[in-house]
Amino acid sequence: MGACVSRPESCVGGKFGAQKRKKFRKRRRITAIKNRATSSRSSDRSSDQLENAFPSDGSFNNPSLYGSVEEAWFDSAAIFESDCCSDEEFQSVSDDARSLDGFETEHVHVPGNSSASCNSTCNSVTGIAKTRIQPNSSVHPKDADSGQRNEVKPVFLSETSLSCLPCLASTVPPVEKRRSSSSSPRKKAALKLPFKWKDGNSNSGLVSSKSLLQRPNAGSQVPVCPFEKRIPNSWSRIEAGSFRIRGENYFRDKKKEFAPNYAAYYPIGVDVFLSQRKINHIAQLVELPVIESSANLPPILVVNVQIPLYPATLFQNETDGEGISFVLYFKLSDSYAKELPYHFQDGIRKLINDEMEKAKGFPIDNIVPYRERLKILGRVANVDDLPLSAAERKLMHAYNEKPVLSRPQHEFYVGENYFEIDLDMHRFSYISRKGFEAFLDRLKYCILDFGLTIQANKSEELPEQMLCCIRLNEIDYENYQQLGLNQEPLE
Repeated sequence: MGACVSRPESCVGGKFGAQKRKKFRKRRRITAIKNRATSSRSSDRSSDQLENAFPSDGSFNNPSLYGSVEEAWFDSAAIFESDCCSDEEFQSVSDDARSLDGFETEHVHVPGNSSASCNSTCNSVTGIAKTRIQPNSSVHPKDADSGQRNEVKPVFLSETSLSCLPCLASTVPPVEKRRSSSSSPRKKAALKLPFKWKDGNSNSGLVSSKSLLQRPNAGSQVPVCPFEKRIPNSWSRIEAGSFRIRGENYFRDKKKEFAPNYAAYYPIGVDVFLSQRKINHIAQLVELPVIESSANLPPILVVNVQIPLYPATLFQNETDGEGISFVLYFKLSDSYAKELPYHFQDGIRKLINDEMEKAKGFPIDNIVPYRERLKILGRVANVDDLPLSAAERKLMHAYNEKPVLSRPQHEFYVGENYFEIDLDMHRFSYISRKGFEAFLDRLKYCILDFGLTIQANKSEELPEQMLCCIRLNEIDYENYQQLGLNQEPLE
């Protein structure tokens, strides 16, 4: 009933099984001896024999991909990259790695995770790499290990993967490779901004190089020209009816109409001044004309448009510095009492006297200055003639002739025979400043139409009326002088 433990040769399969095992051991010892002999011969090959082993076009056939596991260790090109290597650590190997014969390598993955084959592979390829000499080097292969490191340029293998087939890396360490790839020109180009940042004030030398003007005559800097002609650095009278304002039925249909063809004030002169800082109440620093008038309104209206020349800052910590003052002078119309409706004449008086009014708000009504109704009307008359990009031209057409309330970037001054309005662009928002800053160098090509009105907030105040309007023809601010500030103002 017991089982046969000794397995005599007379048992079925006993004798023939022992013979097969002996033959298998003998064949395995012969194969191991051949492998060791072939490995030693391959490590002693010269560089010429190694170059002949690879095709000149950088392509090769990997025997391991065809199932020959025993010959996989001999294919040096097959161990350039392994599946077990970290893709993150050697992400740029495909761009930097070079084969032993100087050609770019391909990514070939070798199957198998045997530690014995990995160790034999590392030893064989390391031996080849130690004896590799550059083709243009004058050093003999025997002197490769004699200390002449400046002329010998070996190909280093990765020292990070010790438990897998190694990856062929360049002489640049992985950290430096990641830094160089992150600072590539292609990635830098993607980080360019839609506008150009300035490191400093490009116009700082412009203002300081200009001579000082001490109390010039008002309107003596820019000449006048007829409306039909186009003369650079001049100004022209423009019809008030060319501006669109709130019509008589605006609160019902929200439509704007052309203004009546008359205004309260008409232009008489223009000045352009450069300055180290913005100039407030500029009427005290110029000689205004003497105009006698028996009207209840000031005979002269002065509009001072203050434009900055220094770069805009995001947090609005700079609201003063070098800039330009476009000073516009207007005279009260002789027929204003007949042409202008009474509610608009009363609005001008409230604007000058700085009266307060009740404005509807939530949850309660607020008391606000009447001067907050002042509205700027501006447009570029020759948009199609300007050197603009497609995006800039689209924005220009979208926002051209859009009215803007001047609050809170305005100041008002009342003199003996004048009323001054200062429009401070130094305090405009960052987006507005950056947009105008990018457009500043093309200001000399623009034909600008400028006007002021008082916004109507009630139906009985409609239609709106024009307070003043003027055209500026291609003003180049670099042609003008600096206004002296160290002078006694007129009393």
